[in-house]
Amino acid sequence: MQQHHSDILPAYTEAPRPPKIGKPPFWMIALALIFVVGSWLPLVLFARGRAAQSREPRVQFVQDMGIQPKFREQQTSDIFADERADRPVIAGTVARGELHGDSNYYLGYTMGVDDKGKPAPKFLEGFPKEVKVDEALLKRGQERFNIYCTACHGLDGQGHGSVNERAMELMGEDTPRAKWTQAANLTSDPVKTRPEGHIYNTINVGIRSMPAYGPQVPPADRWAIVAYVRALQLSYDAPSRILPDDIKERAKAATKK
Repeated sequence: MQQHHSDILPAYTEAPRPPKIGKPPFWMIALALIFVVGSWLPLVLFARGRAAQSREPRVQFVQDMGIQPKFREQQTSDIFADERADRPVIAGTVARGELHGDSNYYLGYTMGVDDKGKPAPKFLEGFPKEVKVDEALLKRGQERFNIYCTACHGLDGQGHGSVNERAMELMGEDTPRAKWTQAANLTSDPVKTRPEGHIYNTINVGIRSMPAYGPQVPPADRWAIVAYVRALQLSYDAPSRILPDDIKERAKAATKK
């Protein structure tokens, strides 16, 4: 029986079929995966470099001002007549925020004249308006006092700190190995009669053999120390009228024994 040509052709055709893209070979897939994983390596190295520690200087691709011609400390320079690279402070200039216009707060005194008409400091009695004397100030003063003052003046302020006691021992040897001045008793009458500004000025610039602590202690902490020194002085001879009733009763009971 003869086959008709309509039996061989498809029944109908809607549109031309696009050619199919075959699956890429394995070597191409492998190279693509290696390239993707390899592109992660710089990120890993960057992250490791930010967290790792090294004595070598880090690589700096953008130098900006990191490397430039400059002068180091105490170097000479032909630019200036005195050949100093370090330039001195210009006379009359004031750093921003360092005006220190209130002499009572920053110096502890104001300049006046004495009976003979000569310039003389007038130390502040009491505390400047910027200082609020409260429990927080006394605690701060006690902390700063214990750090800077107790080595010579002792925790009680009577001049028997560890440095003072050791220096006095060396002074008492047959062949003295030190020259030392007994640290002042901060609870003594001469210190009690000094104005608060005088004690502040002593902390700031020193007095006689005592060095200046102004470079280490800022003004606010100097006033805190002054307040704590006043508290130490008061603790040794506090008037009975300011004592709480319970302490008065304990004091009376102790005297009866």
